[in-house]
Amino acid sequence: MAHYEFQGSTVPIVRFTQIGSTNAEGMARLARNETFPVWLVADIQTAGRGRRGRPWTSELGNLFASLVLPNPAPVANLAQLCFVAGLALRDAVLAAAPEIRPEALKLKWPNDLLLDGGKVAGILVEGGSDPSGRPAAVIGFGVNCLHHPDDLPYRATSLEASGAPTAPDRLLEALDLAMAVRLNQWNAGAGFPAIRTDWMRYALGMGDQVSVRIGEREVVGRFENIDTRGAMMLRRKDGIAEIITAGDVSLGKTD
Repeated sequence: MAHYEFQGSTVPIVRFTQIGSTNAEGMARLARNETFPVWLVADIQTAGRGRRGRPWTSELGNLFASLVLPNPAPVANLAQLCFVAGLALRDAVLAAAPEIRPEALKLKWPNDLLLDGGKVAGILVEGGSDPSGRPAAVIGFGVNCLHHPDDLPYRATSLEASGAPTAPDRLLEALDLAMAVRLNQWNAGAGFPAIRTDWMRYALGMGDQVSVRIGEREVVGRFENIDTRGAMMLRRKDGIAEIITAGDVSLGKTD
């Protein structure tokens, strides 16, 4: 069980005009043994990060926010927070930008939100332990509200470009409430079966041919499922089932 129950807007917000990284600040607070959830929100990040340390473009007008969670669940369940956060972000975008068609928003394994096929948001979950040895996590959200980069190897978009202009604070308010609902549903991992079912309902590429880049290796096969831990279950063309815990997914690839 989680050591606290989330009540949405009761989670305090700490705002920064400019900061290196809200996730890095969150990890620093955990290292100082701070024991209560908090939102860290920045107008601009100068050292924003995505998965595997990749830089995250941070322009004024987008949402950069991290939710710091001291002791949310056993360490073995922390990776499930990617799916909790993905569902909550999808819920929040639909609540804050009602112009968007629900079917246009898809969740890409394990941590991206796509709008009409373009990446509109990324999620970075970092886990660890506090100085007392208790599990801890920081969930970072980067959402393209006003701007989106054009120089990426994949298509990106923004809420503005999709005809749904949304202020970052409006989205944060909706995300705060949505995270409370989804975290309580998750219940420190006890409710992950329901989270998993909901996530697969909106999953991009479920049942389709995908390619997964794992370091220098590429695996191609049919995206069959996610397992009870959240790992991707891929059926290769040779019939072998492969369990993938991390990687970069592309759709429509063939051998």
